[in-house]
Amino acid sequence: MNAQTAIVTELPAPADISNVEAEAILLGGIMVYPNKIDRVADILRAEDFRSPLHGRLFDTLVHQASLGRGVSPVAIKGMFEDDPELAEVGGVSYLARLTSVIEIGLLDERELAKQIIDLADRRRMRAGLLEAVAKCSDLTAPLPEIASCADAAVSARAETGLVEADAGDCVASFMAEMDAETNGVVCNVIPEMDDLLGNPRPKSLTILAGRPGMGKTAVACSYARGAADNGHGVLFVTLEMSKEQLTGRLIADALFDDERHRVPYAAIQNRPNDFQRRMIGRAGEYLSGLPLTVVDTGSLTVGRLDMLVRRHKRRMAARGVSLDLVVVDYLQLLHPDTKGRSAYEAISEISKRLKGIAKDHDIAMLALAQLSRTVEQRQDKRPLLSDLRDSGQIEQDADAVMFLLREEYYLQQTEPQDDPEKHETWERQLERCRGVIEFILAKRRNGTTGTAKGRFYAPYQAVR
Repeated sequence: MNAQTAIVTELPAPADISNVEAEAILLGGIMVYPNKIDRVADILRAEDFRSPLHGRLFDTLVHQASLGRGVSPVAIKGMFEDDPELAEVGGVSYLARLTSVIEIGLLDERELAKQIIDLADRRRMRAGLLEAVAKCSDLTAPLPEIASCADAAVSARAETGLVEADAGDCVASFMAEMDAETNGVVCNVIPEMDDLLGNPRPKSLTILAGRPGMGKTAVACSYARGAADNGHGVLFVTLEMSKEQLTGRLIADALFDDERHRVPYAAIQNRPNDFQRRMIGRAGEYLSGLPLTVVDTGSLTVGRLDMLVRRHKRRMAARGVSLDLVVVDYLQLLHPDTKGRSAYEAISEISKRLKGIAKDHDIAMLALAQLSRTVEQRQDKRPLLSDLRDSGQIEQDADAVMFLLREEYYLQQTEPQDDPEKHETWERQLERCRGVIEFILAKRRNGTTGTAKGRFYAPYQAVR
């Protein structure tokens, strides 16, 4: 039995996938060569270690190094003298034995760290799949919940990996992206919004936010249809309305540009006459030819969303189409993969994962979001970044935040009743802002902010 194996036998046998020997060698190596800590601290976490003791040791070593303190067994032994798990494997003398197996030139700390992360991901995946199997035996567990549990397990991965490149590689990558055929998602349906927002690039997260009644879904429908009409593959995930309702809006929007053939959304939803039915059929044929897919679900976790994007990206690629835009209506209806979190923690996790999905799948993400009621408690109804509901993390993760404001909506609620003079003034104000929708670009990571005005044609749910 060699020295490395002797160390492992002193620890409790792992119950599942692990390489405790690799963990021991890595810890011993960074105690002997403290300069190697920076090579692994950016990708490895304490929870990735199978042995909780090794996880605590790693956290302590990283903390000590960050303070410029020693990381040798002598330097850290005082912090573990009362640790019961360390006592089980021989006490503080175990720390010294960790360093005894390290030979100069044989330690590849980065590869060891990657192996530990890979095994940790496999354990998480296995645990999630076993949980899904257990739920299958529970006849009270809804099937969508079981599917979400399984999908979240399959998509589980370490999110600490970094892409490292020297300046020359960065410049080459930048130039290649600049010269690429795609310059982001092109819509051309809402010109004022296009001019203000620009073309959302791959890996970007755009938040389209507003209070109820501001036209978020109408804007998203017009934008998604315009992008698909320009050849971009679009995945529209609707959590609030059914696919039939959303399709009705897409049809009304598609017919709007031909004034002779317009059909109000209300007629589409109810009983259209023969002419309207023919126009609806024509619009249906047009929409059927677009690279646009609608996913209708009442409950969705971000892990499940990740799986949906991966699946539809693959399906579209098989048809020769690139999935470029994913629309989520709306952010606060998504669920985190981790249960039992506060509203703030849940939205923070969802926001981070949306940005991660955009980066992982090289797509532009457009997520609709509700604003808090504080907007309506102010005399000035113009939204602020602080009005983003539940979490400032949304503002931090988003590459762009655009608010929608329809002054007409608020004016209609303040009609004076008993004062003719005030009513006349109110009518003039209402006429001035009738049909106007204002786009307020409050954040843009790679550009300037500003405002622009478009037109909202409510009977047709069309924005131009």
